[in-house]
Amino acid sequence: MHRIPTNPLFWSLAVFLFPLLIEVSYSDFVREGEYNSRIGWSFITALLITLANRRWATALVLLPFMLGGIADIGYAYTFGGVFTTATLEAVAYTDSSEVAEFAGAYASVMLFSLYGIHWLLYAGAIYFSKPVTNIGWRRTIYSLGILLIIVVSYRTSVMGRFHDTIPGVLGTIPSYYRGAVSLEHEVELRKAMLASTPVTASIKDKRSQIHIFVIGESLNRSHMGLYGYHRDTTPYLSARQPELVTFTDAISSHAQTQASLRVALTAADSENGHDYRQALSVIDLANLAGYKTWWISNQQPQRATIASIAHQADTAHYISNDFKGVEVRRFDEYLLPVLSQALDDDAPHKAIFIHTMGSHAKYANRYPESYHQFTGNDVVSYREDPSSYEVGAINEYDNSVLYSDYVAETMIRALEQAENAEVKTFTLFSDHGEEVYRSAKIKGHSPDNVTANMVEIPLIVWSSNNEKLKTALENNQHKGFMLDDLFHLTGGILGIESGVIQKDKDISSSHYLSNNQRIIYNKEYDKVFKRDYQTAND
Repeated sequence: MHRIPTNPLFWSLAVFLFPLLIEVSYSDFVREGEYNSRIGWSFITALLITLANRRWATALVLLPFMLGGIADIGYAYTFGGVFTTATLEAVAYTDSSEVAEFAGAYASVMLFSLYGIHWLLYAGAIYFSKPVTNIGWRRTIYSLGILLIIVVSYRTSVMGRFHDTIPGVLGTIPSYYRGAVSLEHEVELRKAMLASTPVTASIKDKRSQIHIFVIGESLNRSHMGLYGYHRDTTPYLSARQPELVTFTDAISSHAQTQASLRVALTAADSENGHDYRQALSVIDLANLAGYKTWWISNQQPQRATIASIAHQADTAHYISNDFKGVEVRRFDEYLLPVLSQALDDDAPHKAIFIHTMGSHAKYANRYPESYHQFTGNDVVSYREDPSSYEVGAINEYDNSVLYSDYVAETMIRALEQAENAEVKTFTLFSDHGEEVYRSAKIKGHSPDNVTANMVEIPLIVWSSNNEKLKTALENNQHKGFMLDDLFHLTGGILGIESGVIQKDKDISSSHYLSNNQRIIYNKEYDKVFKRDYQTAND
């Protein structure tokens, strides 16, 4: 009968390498440093376990790596990737209710089975590990363990290299916080930048104006009836189609909110890598020109980059504060009374920016029960026979799109009825798209295993009493556009004259140059992702 191993190195390797096995199995790419750090830390923990020779000490030494392993396993299985600082940034700005939503949305028997195996390996290490008696093994563990402690100490304290020195998410956390800028600091940076900026801006058309810009959340245009989806998920917008300019080739620059909006809402762009903290924002531009500005959000206020931009608005209102941040099902219609107040304001020039919850995370929480209309199996999926869970997720997502259509229509109607403005526009776009089992076995959005659905977004403009703008938009509506040029489009819609607005990047300008070399995560969209999208829809 085989004896159960007692060598602490065996059990350390088991605890460290099982998450790596899951990462390799479900991810397209795992850095070489991840392999090295997990093996290296196995020797370090084996040394500590041998020196302490107590079960409680073994549990304590391996506990952070067991917890980190759970996060690594969950992310690899759910999103097919490994943690990066960009991923952690999205996690850092997620509130407790959103965490609960993600847990409910992605929980599965398979995932919990993987967690169970990992926990059993941790428990086995605690129960079976004993000091090494073999002199050869003992010398190996002592010598390599001490050497690796010196290496880790030097790389973290002197070089500041936490990533690939500490395995998995545990190494990503200090790397993220080391490079992160607090909200307070970021707000101060933006104020200082604005105080020293030489930029001037003015409104060309002196008529009274109201402009609404709506940021949808996780809205994929391929699930919108307006864009040809087989389900009528946008009955209101579709009915308005003759009044709308519907852009057919707009994409986001990233598949995550923070990364996308910090270049979309500022003059920075992904191509040149300008520091978005030192770049004018759309609100800054509107303020400089003489607009009264609003930021109305159904998102949480603790999202550093976006919050620092919102702080510059004349009025910033977060719906979550009205509910003390604990209402999970904060429907986007709760934004409407605040919008109504902004529309009633007597300022002659108004720019209103609205950030919705849209189709974020657990789709069923984004709409009231009355919008639970799509329940059948007539779905478009990456496979011919999708599971009931996949069908359910697609139905819930489509219902969230249906509800967003209602919210958009209600906003347009309110704008139409506003009597205190001659020129009015309504612009709708999304921070990024969403993959919902359409072209891959993925639900959500992530920099890992990016699909076309994660970056293809709607861009829709409604306008009143500005035929010149509408004509220019219509002439460009089938040209390639990437959301990091939104700053210039916003300036064009607002009719602002300023040297910071580049006409060749403003899709509302007759001088716009179609962007057909759009790079998404180091890949050319038109050659890689767009081809995949067309194949999926053939």
